[in-house]
Amino acid sequence: MKFTRYLVIRILKLHTFNFSRKIWLAISIISGFVSLNIVIYYILKYPDIVIYGEQFIMDEWSPIMFIQFKPITLIFFFTFICWGSLLQFIKIELSKINKNWIDFAILISFLVFLASLYELFFNFALWGALMTITNVENPDILYNKFPNPDTPVSLVYATKIVILIFSISVYSVYFLHNIRSGRTQKNGK
Repeated sequence: MKFTRYLVIRILKLHTFNFSRKIWLAISIISGFVSLNIVIYYILKYPDIVIYGEQFIMDEWSPIMFIQFKPITLIFFFTFICWGSLLQFIKIELSKINKNWIDFAILISFLVFLASLYELFFNFALWGALMTITNVENPDILYNKFPNPDTPVSLVYATKIVILIFSISVYSVYFLHNIRSGRTQKNGK
């Protein structure tokens, strides 16, 4: 509780932070805002979707020739940037936490890493099997009806969400391990 109160007070007093911490906070807020807006926009654009996550893979943006982005890819990028820059922003506060809590956070992050790794292998195995059985050339139309046949899930969507969770958990383990081992400087640089 004291840590939460301390963090809120520190966030409200942005003028006391050094310039690099303000940049990390701005990057985190902006990228989180962009990611959330993409999610809201596509939920509103395609309200009657039968396959869960399909609204995030139906459109493609091509800002430069031969480079295409689906909305879920941009959600992935901006959410990861939001998480990574948020960790950088609170690095000093995390370095003040008891090492036992850091160890616990590493343990939880590692468990999320293992679970997402399993799901990643499952999704790619299912994806490959479905492409082989159905002779489908476009993987965007494949979906998974398990465990609930009433709500099938797009495999492209599910795989990118799992890769996002995997990436966040790996980065969290790396980041927290650096704090735990004392490699993070106290001044936040």
